[in-house]
Amino acid sequence: MSRPYSSPTPAQTIILHVKNFFLTLLAALVVTICQAVPETFDLAGTVRHVGAGNLGAGGANAVWALTARLLGWGAAGAARAAFSAWPWFVFILILFFAARRVTPAWRRPAVAAAWAIAFAASVHGLWSAWVAWPARVDDLRLVAPVGLIESVGSQTQRIFINPSARIAVAALNPGLVERGPAEAAPADLLRSPAQWRAEDRQRPFSAVLLTGRLAEAKPLIQHLSDSPDWFLASVDNQGLLFLRGDARPEPEVRVPDFTSARDRAIFHAQAALSLDAAGLKTRASRAADEALALAPDDSEVLMLAASLSASQNRWESAKKLALKSLAVRPSGFEATCLLAWAELETRSAENAFEITSGLARKYPDDQAVILLHARAARASKNLVVETDALERLLRLAKNDPESRTRIHIYLGQAWAQRGFPDQALQNYRQALAGSLSPAESREVTDAMEIIQAKRLPTGG
Repeated sequence: MSRPYSSPTPAQTIILHVKNFFLTLLAALVVTICQAVPETFDLAGTVRHVGAGNLGAGGANAVWALTARLLGWGAAGAARAAFSAWPWFVFILILFFAARRVTPAWRRPAVAAAWAIAFAASVHGLWSAWVAWPARVDDLRLVAPVGLIESVGSQTQRIFINPSARIAVAALNPGLVERGPAEAAPADLLRSPAQWRAEDRQRPFSAVLLTGRLAEAKPLIQHLSDSPDWFLASVDNQGLLFLRGDARPEPEVRVPDFTSARDRAIFHAQAALSLDAAGLKTRASRAADEALALAPDDSEVLMLAASLSASQNRWESAKKLALKSLAVRPSGFEATCLLAWAELETRSAENAFEITSGLARKYPDDQAVILLHARAARASKNLVVETDALERLLRLAKNDPESRTRIHIYLGQAWAQRGFPDQALQNYRQALAGSLSPAESREVTDAMEIIQAKRLPTGG
């Protein structure tokens, strides 16, 4: 005989609600921690995000840089991991509270489903952590310009720092950035050695520290390398340091005393890219070979070796190394981009388009990805996709007049090839309104004249 139902007392109701609340909170916290662990392991990615852009970018990057400056890089990594995982916390809370507010008949299965989803999300996070663990980079010297900043030493005059390095340098030594030019100036000076010289004459620099995206500094690196009054004082895995003075012998790369062979391999692979940027091609190749000998199956080392091959236009080698890197870590962003680039350069346009289509869906606001996608679309004759990608790229580059000028040229070409003269002419006119060299202006003007000639009536 079943016991008669009796309503819970107020105390029992309060205890039940408190228990349910804490169980819900516990589930949300567990899922959030599990989802944050992979981000914490991926310290290299954390520091790359902190070091991206420039001090004027603001937003989350500035918060991570400030956290690193005050509490260390470990705290910055943990803060970024927590920030990336907080939507899981909110989602699980909403899920459980909603499950407990359905009708009594559905309440038990709804709560069970919520627990199942929380369990699956936790397993997903832990599995992602398991995958990320072998690719983690724990040593700060492999992700930040520690050695270069130490090499600056007691320099007290102005120091030039390229834009992509400013946040990382500021997090380690704010004084170096404060002694540099205004935030907006470095990008313009990098593009024009003549402007850089004019700035240097007006207010001399004592050092030039280049790290992060060295490709953006290629004109300035070449200029300083050829200048009799500057010399390459230091080169390591994070970049280059030029000091004012007479020419000196090429500096040796000082390899820190790493405890693991993998860390040494990553250092050599990174240093190979710095050496290549400095024009020391043979030494760069030797460094990459040494890295591959130390860690032939490491995804990071393989990706960096692929980057070196790409920078030296050895595209078959770049493709092979990128594929090996992706075999170890299929989700590798840099290796995927390198593979797409290599496919494009080796005339495998359809493969490149397929890869970049996936990248563009996953990273719709990454300008480098969208530009690569536009190139692949053009090569594979997907002209509508090319135009759409370039239009998106134009919106993303709204604060970069020079990039917008180039994009207008590409758009003019794309619209012309599709047979839309009005759109082509409109973009060419906007390109002419920007900053173009005389040769570029002539090319754009010639293209406009061809379009207009084709539109003239042929009959009298």
